[in-house]
Amino acid sequence: MKKRLTAILLFALPLLASGQPVGIPINAPSNQIMERWQVLYRPDVALHSAIQPFRGKDAALMALALDTAALSSLDRWDQQYVLDEQNEWLPDSSQFLRKHRKPIFKTFFPTPAYFFEVNKPEFKLRVNPMMNLSLTKERQSAALPFENQRGIEVRGAVDERLFFYTNLIETQLKLPDYTQNWLETYKSLPGAGVYKRYAPRIADIKNGWDFSIATAYMGFNISRHVGIQIGHGRHFIGSGNRSLLLSDVSNPYFYLKLDTRVWRFHYQNLFIELNPVPPVLTTSDRFPTKYAAIHYLDFQLNKNISVGFFEATIFNRSRQFELQYLNPVILYRTVEAAIGSPDNVLIGLNAQGNFFRRTQVYGQVLLDEFLFAALVNPTERGWWGNKIGVQAGLKYFNAFGVDHLDLQAEFNSVRPYTYSHSDSLNSYTHNGQPLAHPLWANFKEYSFFARYRPLPRLFLQGRYYHIQTGDDRPGENWGTYPMLSYGTRLQDYGNFIGQGDAATIDLLGLDASWMLYHNLFFDLKFLYRLKQSENDALDFKTQNLSVGLRMNIWNKPFDF
Repeated sequence: MKKRLTAILLFALPLLASGQPVGIPINAPSNQIMERWQVLYRPDVALHSAIQPFRGKDAALMALALDTAALSSLDRWDQQYVLDEQNEWLPDSSQFLRKHRKPIFKTFFPTPAYFFEVNKPEFKLRVNPMMNLSLTKERQSAALPFENQRGIEVRGAVDERLFFYTNLIETQLKLPDYTQNWLETYKSLPGAGVYKRYAPRIADIKNGWDFSIATAYMGFNISRHVGIQIGHGRHFIGSGNRSLLLSDVSNPYFYLKLDTRVWRFHYQNLFIELNPVPPVLTTSDRFPTKYAAIHYLDFQLNKNISVGFFEATIFNRSRQFELQYLNPVILYRTVEAAIGSPDNVLIGLNAQGNFFRRTQVYGQVLLDEFLFAALVNPTERGWWGNKIGVQAGLKYFNAFGVDHLDLQAEFNSVRPYTYSHSDSLNSYTHNGQPLAHPLWANFKEYSFFARYRPLPRLFLQGRYYHIQTGDDRPGENWGTYPMLSYGTRLQDYGNFIGQGDAATIDLLGLDASWMLYHNLFFDLKFLYRLKQSENDALDFKTQNLSVGLRMNIWNKPFDF
């Protein structure tokens, strides 16, 4: 199926019109800057901020729409940073286009943001190295977790019709103890696909791992408002730190995306190929496959309020895609009924509102299965099939009048057995990793964040999580791990969040980063994590201090 879709798109490519711009990596600084601008300044640029990755062209348009004279010095720095990142959208006469007078060897680093550039009317190219070197001291262990990542990032455009992006990152690392424990429990490495042991001859490293991660896609527009993209990557739907609908927790996957932006609507269709089990558990020469068809319709009521509808279907057909799910304008439940299929269908709502020029309220509701009568009938309380997730959050920008002090509070709750299915292969997972929240299901989570920029190049961040959850006991399915069939549940009624081996997790992270040069950071990080379980064998305490040097890499922290 993948070869067939690729062949069709390559054949149609010369017939298509202007290109779809490249997206910004989901965790890059430009994303947070754009979210701040949308609330604080409300520039007249259409941005549906619940759908990520954002387009680079939108970032440039937002930056240019700002009244520079009305900005603080830090906001002007942000404005220049974003336009340095998206300088292909600036004319040569722009006051924001910064060039080095003497590039290295007259070729390298012609502008602050890029190692190598080509700027021709028919061809644009941007190339950057990627690097992340870090060393961690764990108080509870003599071992020294480390991370050694090297890679390259390339993006460009041909004839302003075809846009492309790729990055390849090679990684060797030793995980902190609590993440290593996650790998041993679920047989997958967060954010990675295939991985292998890393045991260099020159050092005695236990529990070292080696893997590669690649993201690549090409995009173009069918019309002014409808774009198409094919590639290998991640997506995120939501306004919070977490998403209960679709997040970037798992490793990249192959996808075909239709993107429609017209009037106040942004409609996104994703058709995805996934792996139903962790690669290390695969016994055949080829990995098994399953598929997802996802659509999300976001509607902006006005500049400040937007509401979105989400629907996803997970299915497997022995490597055969269910072609009826390719219909981009139909409810998947009706398709499921029409073909007599017991596929896994999830629906959800996402909403956000910007108020008082400084605050944003947001939330999500996810329904995997739902029966209202089981909520109100006392004899049916705790029915296993009420598989529901809820999110509520608040962001406060320039808190208390302090420039670039941003605060955020978020609550997430997911009932037991959510994201699971009668067929374990149809769970809402990829390579043994969640497609939504990293805590799987059966939890409540309270989280708080503070970000502060006292100086343009100094980034300070604190985060705290308090989590109530329950672990599945050996041989017992209490609804935490979606890759277990819900047919193995222990009871139909009386289910509640935190069942199984009840546990609490408290996680505190403090990060400081100094930008030495554009996107070259010196990082200092502290992490404290304490898990306390009614099963004493599952208690776990972690206390880490890390130092590192990072360039053009935006890793998501392992917060679970």
